[in-house]
Amino acid sequence: MPTIPNFPPQLLEEHRLWHHANHVNGTFVPVGWGERFLRFHRQFIRRALSWYEQQGLDTRWVAPWPQVPEAIRRAPCYNWAAENRIVNQPESFATLDELGRFMESSQVHACIHVTAARIYGEPDINDFDVAPRNTVFYSIHGLIDNWYRNWEQTTGQQRGRRPMRTDEK
Repeated sequence: MPTIPNFPPQLLEEHRLWHHANHVNGTFVPVGWGERFLRFHRQFIRRALSWYEQQGLDTRWVAPWPQVPEAIRRAPCYNWAAENRIVNQPESFATLDELGRFMESSQVHACIHVTAARIYGEPDINDFDVAPRNTVFYSIHGLIDNWYRNWEQTTGQQRGRRPMRTDEK
């Protein structure tokens, strides 16, 4: 079930508006964008998944990936060194903004969306306007939120929020 039935239009619009107001081109990511990106998506996916669970839909479809799938890692656009730094050296990012900006400027986030859309045959995944109605969006952003959580724990900046789970049934 890649497309989520009856996905709330107000949530799609919220995501669309955020991305249109905060659009970045290429590898130049302005100061402040990274923190806004990570905080917005953390809150957005929690609200969307709360709605999803209330619908009685299978949470396995939206579970965070424990790691980037190998098929995506093999894509020419994928930056292995960037992923390694995010996962294994989170303390190398002085701020949340630096972490989020790096995820975008290294093209890791974009490559995951582009490649997932292609390999899964789901173009919605690569369209800001409709990506949240696709289950893979939550697997991607759950993984990214777990990278964010790893940074919080490593740097001592965790704020008591529960991590996105990879084992929800």
